[in-house]
Formats: sequence, structure tokens, C-alpha cells
Amino acid sequence: MAAAEMFEIVLEGKGGHAAMPHLTRDPIVAASSLVMNLQSVVSRTISPLESGVISVTKFLGGDAFNVIPQMVIVGGTIRALSTEMLLDQKAKLERMVDATVQLHDLVDSSIKYMPDWYPATSNDPELYDWSTGVSDLVSVEGATRSVVPTMGGEDFAFLAQTIPSVFFFVGSGSGGDEAKHLPPTDFGLHHPSFALDEHVLPTGVQLHVNLALRSLNKLLYDNDGEAAAAEL
Repeated sequence: MAAAEMFEIVLEGKGGHAAMPHLTRDPIVAASSLVMNLQSVVSRTISPLESGVISVTKFLGGDAFNVIPQMVIVGGTIRALSTEMLLDQKAKLERMVDATVQLHDLVDSSIKYMPDWYPATSNDPELYDWSTGVSDLVSVEGATRSVVPTMGGEDFAFLAQTIPSVFFFVGSGSGGDEAKHLPPTDFGLHHPSFALDEHVLPTGVQLHVNLALRSLNKLLYDNDGEAAAAEL
């Protein structure tokens, strides 16, 4: 999964009456320009063979139909499959904000980020090979299925940076059951109708228990199958 950062940009202009825009420094127009220009960071400055996302998800400014506000807030997220690409996109966003301030003659700007951006979540190759046998046992399909990288972020990545780790998706989507009055659970994670199919919980328990037992077995017996408990 992706390295992830969140941003909140404040653009400060000079408010005034909407009938006299020439007497203002309109942050609405400036922010609108910034949002559109940010789309070019990924499409025009990153190789098509690389992966990155800058999504603006918040735009706040003004509360009257005839008043140009003094300030606009633009918020969103930056995603990439590597630390280098994430930092590169952050630097380009900052330069674009500075250029927007100069181009539209704004008074000031500021950018606020997360206290700690999420690193990319990567599986340890050796541990992945070791654990797939267990996941095959509990999988409905009887096999571990690899999935393509996703731009979703995960704070588990902080642990995986220090401790060899593997991240499994158990899967909780179903079409529901009208006869049993069970709603569908295949909505996206941030959809307002998202619901967890609790039938997957036993599968998750089985996965963790089997991984724990296999790990203990590895500690108790050496490569030749001889007991090594005395060395513990």
C-alpha cells in the first residue's frame, strides 16, 4: 500500500464586495487555479511507469453570495508507492502554492501536514513465502491471491519499517441476503453504507492462530527437526 500524506493549504487574499473584484485579491480564483494545476503534477511531471496521486478533497471559502472572502482552505492527500515519490510530490505541491501566491498577488499562504506521514506498506519477501502456506489453509479459495498495489495508506507500515511483516487482506464484501434481511457489505471503505461482514471474523482468527502456532513450532524445532527448547 502507498505512502500517504495529508495537506491543508490556506490561501490568504483581500476580501471585498463581489461587484468590485478589482479592489480585492480573490483567493477563490487563486485556489481554483491551484486545484486545476495540481492535477498536472501527476499527469505531466511523473513518468507513466511510476505511481502517484494528489487528490483535493476539501475546498472551503466564503459564506455569502455577494462577498469575496479573505481566505480559502484547500485540503487533500498525496499518495505514492515509494518515499522518494511522495517527497517529490510534496516539494512540487509547495512550489505550486508559492507560484500561485505570486501569480495572483495574494497576501500569504501556509501548508499544514500530518505530524507523521505514512510510509509505504511492503511485505517482507522471506516472511511472505513462509506464511503463505498458512493463509492457504484458511482461505476460502484454498490459495493466497496476490493483489495489485493500492494507493490506500496504512499505519501498520510504521511497524513494518522496523519488524519484518506481511499484510493480508481477508476480504469482507458480500452481496447481502434479502431473505435474512442482511444488507450488502460490498460497498467501498469510505462509502456511507459500508458495513463489515462479520462472517469473516473466524477466518481472521484462524489465520492469526495458525501463524502463531507455526511460528512457535519454528522456535521449538531446528532445521533438522530436533528439539531446541533447551536453548530458549
